[in-house]
Amino acid sequence: MKVVQGIVASSGISHGKAVVYVPPDLNFTPRSITHVEEEKRRLFNAVKKSIAELGDLKEKVLTNMGKEFAHIFRSQQTVLEDDTIINEIIEKITLDKWCAETAVKEVFTAYFTMFEELDDGDYNKARMADLQDVYKRLLRNLLGKEDVNLSDLAEHAIIVAEELFPSDTAMMDLEQICGMITERGGITSHVAILAKNLGIPAAVAVECATERIITDDEIYLDATDPEEAHVYINPDGTIRQKFEELRAQYEKRQTLLAQECHLEPVTLDGRRITVSVNIGSVEEIKNAIRLGGKSVGLFRSEFLFMKKKNLPDEKTQFQAYKTVAEAFRDGFVILRTLDIGGDKPVASISIPRETNPFLGYRAIRISLDQPHLFRQQLRAALRASAFGSLKMMFPMISGPNEVKQILRIIEEIKGELDGERVDYDKKMELGIMVEIPSAIFMIDALLKHIDFISIGTNDLTQYLLAADRMNEHIRDYYQPYHPAVFRAIARIVDAAHARNKWVGVCGELGGMPLAVPALIGLGVDELSMSAQTVPEIVHVIRHTSYQSARRLADRILAMDEESDIKTLLQRTQNDTKE
Repeated sequence: MKVVQGIVASSGISHGKAVVYVPPDLNFTPRSITHVEEEKRRLFNAVKKSIAELGDLKEKVLTNMGKEFAHIFRSQQTVLEDDTIINEIIEKITLDKWCAETAVKEVFTAYFTMFEELDDGDYNKARMADLQDVYKRLLRNLLGKEDVNLSDLAEHAIIVAEELFPSDTAMMDLEQICGMITERGGITSHVAILAKNLGIPAAVAVECATERIITDDEIYLDATDPEEAHVYINPDGTIRQKFEELRAQYEKRQTLLAQECHLEPVTLDGRRITVSVNIGSVEEIKNAIRLGGKSVGLFRSEFLFMKKKNLPDEKTQFQAYKTVAEAFRDGFVILRTLDIGGDKPVASISIPRETNPFLGYRAIRISLDQPHLFRQQLRAALRASAFGSLKMMFPMISGPNEVKQILRIIEEIKGELDGERVDYDKKMELGIMVEIPSAIFMIDALLKHIDFISIGTNDLTQYLLAADRMNEHIRDYYQPYHPAVFRAIARIVDAAHARNKWVGVCGELGGMPLAVPALIGLGVDELSMSAQTVPEIVHVIRHTSYQSARRLADRILAMDEESDIKTLLQRTQNDTKE
């Protein structure tokens, strides 16, 4: 028996036979050309064929899986219809005399480099899979190779692959699949989103999965732990029995969570914690509400800018913000203004390449530097606030000067809207994200100007610890449970509560069941997370005592090592389960 580990992309537990997916070989020998027009003709034929294939896939997926996934292939078609990308490829062919395959590879590789700079937890990184999918399809058609067919699968198949792209999964007989295992991908990858929506257990970042597993191996996939997935390959009878016992326990717990997810998130001793969802598009609304989301703690507005070839105008933004505000009328929606920069490229906004984009030209710095963009977004948000409880917050704030500039612009826009007799919420709440250490030390000055705070623990952790989230060489230095992180949160909460302002957490820590009791004890008022996490977090809150959580937080604040904090939190979690 062999056992391998990975990251849980979609929770669950399953047993089936492995189907190892090997995509077509797309290697080629670069060559120079003399007949430019012929090479351009080859490119246009491959583009035309690829667009047609994507159209067929879109129709197939629309019938079998619905509009949400069919939209993926329409988006991929737009990549090939984008004159910017195609013209870049043609330029390589014409000026550099490269063959079409080399030109396509060079242009797409430049785009891949931009997206690789994104953190694995950033939902925008999932778009890289679409670009890679388009690239592979275009290159395959240039090379004249056929695609691998995954439509004829045996019952209870567990797909094992180096990576799965949208077009791979579109051809699968999903009714026969009971699990997915990939060597690459993260918790926001296409395969993770698909698996979660279909309720299929999935593990990603499983090292050397396609080497250690062969087709028809018996696989037991345990993705019941919040963080680590375990893959058992051809296990013995003892493991099988334990696995079936674990499956029964998991299914019983899932039934309980489904019953609780729409209940009030109130602790055993009566303290209410607001549970919100993080979303990146209006397409995510339905699933968020289904899983118990009543408010949106983080609406990532940049999705509108990153999904389109041209900048969205005020009308487009207004309609999107209005749609979300109306959908969550029983709660609220916190709109984060444009958060792009060196680590989140937008084709239609000129952003310089930087050696350290996380410390560079991004987020509120771009908004204040390009006021035409900022004012348009603020107008759209203020107008949408007339249709629900819409709040605004601003990312990457370092001190009160930035907030004062923002408030002056908002007052000017309010004056414009008043003059135009346009309705808006005149008491619309404004907040900031605390993710830069200077904001912690300036928290009292900042609180004079804002209504609430949302802590972005992902960036805050990397800035506090000087540990790049994306750097594999210093992975051990990026510690979400580091004592400095909890002490920073405590300082923020205490300062805010002293001024009767509320505090939320919208980073990954807010959706980690292990961390939630500590955050409750520190006094955090709101937790925002991915929709799939809501049922588990509601359960944790409803089985936690606020008084015991306060005692837990006090113990954590006295600790000096992350390992000690994690041990205490795990012990607390186990005691709660018992």
